[in-house]
Parts: sequence; C-alpha cells; structure tokens
Amino acid sequence: MQVLVTTALLAVLGAVLLVSGLGAADFAAQNAPAADCVMDTPACSAYLVEMNERIRLVGELLGWLPLLAPAMIGAFWGAPLLAREFEQGTHQLTWTQSVTRRRWLAAKIVGLGAAVTLGGLALAGIVGPWLAAFDVPPYNVDRFDLRWFRLVGIVPAAWWLAAFVLGMATGALFRRTLPAMAVTLAVCALAFFGLLRAPSSYAPPERAVQAKVMDELVPEDSLSVTDYWIDKSGVKFTSQDVALALAGPCGTDETTKKYAKCSFSHGYRQVAEFHPANRFWRFQWTEAGILLIPALALGGVAVRRTLRPRI
Repeated sequence: MQVLVTTALLAVLGAVLLVSGLGAADFAAQNAPAADCVMDTPACSAYLVEMNERIRLVGELLGWLPLLAPAMIGAFWGAPLLAREFEQGTHQLTWTQSVTRRRWLAAKIVGLGAAVTLGGLALAGIVGPWLAAFDVPPYNVDRFDLRWFRLVGIVPAAWWLAAFVLGMATGALFRRTLPAMAVTLAVCALAFFGLLRAPSSYAPPERAVQAKVMDELVPEDSLSVTDYWIDKSGVKFTSQDVALALAGPCGTDETTKKYAKCSFSHGYRQVAEFHPANRFWRFQWTEAGILLIPALALGGVAVRRTLRPRI
C-alpha cells in the first residue's frame, strides 16, 4: 500500500509539473527578451515578474517536500516494517519456518530500500526538467537555492533512504509501531532544520574583492555566504558603517556607480564570500554522506539486535 500511494503521489506531482513546465516553456518561447536586457525596462521587468509568479505557484507546494516526504517515508515505510512484526508476534511464526532470520530481514529491507531510493531519484528526475523550463535568460534558476537544493540531484534519494533506515531502526529498537513512528518524525524534523542552511558550511568559501565598479561581484548561480566591506588595513565594516562614514563625501544613494567610485576612492573595498556553481555536486554528495553514514550505522545496530536471539 505504501508503494502504491507513493507512486500515485509522484505521478500526480509529475503531471502538475509537466503542465506547469510546458506553460512556462511556451511563455518563454514567445515572450523572452534579450538575455542581456536591462531589468528596469518594461519588457524585461514584465517577463521576470511573470516567470516569478509561474514558478512561485508550484514552488510553494514543492517547498514542503524536502521535510514532509522523508518524514512520511520514515514513519510509514520504515517504522512499521519491523515494529509491527514484533508487536504482533508474526516474526516468531516466520522464524519457525525454513526462512532464516538473515534472509527474512534482507527480504524486507533490501527491496523496500531500493524502492525508496528510486522514489527519491524519481522526484529529482521530475523536478529537474521542470526547473529547466524556467531557466531561460534573463530569468535564472539557481539550484543552490534552498528551495531547490534538496529537490534535485541525489539529495532527495539520500534523504528518503536515510529516513527509511531510521524508521526501520527505531522500529527494531522500540518494537512498538506508534513510538517508532513518533521518534522517526521527530528526528527527521530535527535533521531537516539542523541542516537547513548547512550547505554554505560544507567547504571554505571563495572570496572576491571589488576594488572597481563592476556589474556582478559574485558569479552567476553561486551560493552567497556573506558580504562586507574592508578598508586599506583589512578591517571589516558592515554596509551600514560604511554608509555612515561616507554620507558626507559620497552621499546616501548606495545603488549608484558614482557612490561606488567614491567609496573606492576613500580606500574601502567590497568583499563577497561565496561558493561557485561548480561545487553543486560536491555539496550534494557531502549532504548525502552526512545523512547516510549515521543512518546506516544506526541501521546496522538495529539489524544486529534483530538477528541476535533474545534470551
């Protein structure tokens, strides 16, 4: 039943994303201005507003999936898998037959674990092309964005598999279905919010210093970490500190090139710390490891406890 329900939900989601993506692609083909259009011109502004609205409508639905999908997989796929057997005593009947404990456990875990992993990959496989339909210049889809990072690549599969193993382990350790489900939901929520903004710390950021006026300090599709100002001595300042210091000689309009040139002439430099777009897969594998290593270790403990005869 869990497999059928999950498959049906993925199919419905795929249909929704297909309709949304085809609509966005058709709109982009007919209305996309030049890739280098100026943002405040009517054609460019109208295009960006419309694409933002189109991606927002479905994006609000997708935004809950990185939390809800693993939690549901862990609670409804993983937790009852062994807990219900122990709770109802049906495992004892199985173990009196010719099936060994090891074979009984492998048959339960391996098949469903593979199905869970494929389900996570399927989710990424339908979200990725949907995002690509919107990624038509001058509109840009940043896959480092926290809205999309856990919906593409291998991270959805890692979250789903880790939640499944967690649920299976709690079921084996508690041997009661409802407590196992409750603990699984709680741990999934803690893990999600604990790792919510973690990708920026997966590697030391690169640093760019702006000493002359340029359009973009940080490359496109990069993951921004922080930005600040420094003086000739390398002392850090916030943008508010610099604005107060330069209010007299440079004015107060920080958005103009004239203000930027004036600030540079007074010895200030703007600094940005970021992760370039080519680190995307490195961060995907990093988060997958953070999730799967402890989950599989806990699963190994639970499997050993299950296989060991109780005295």
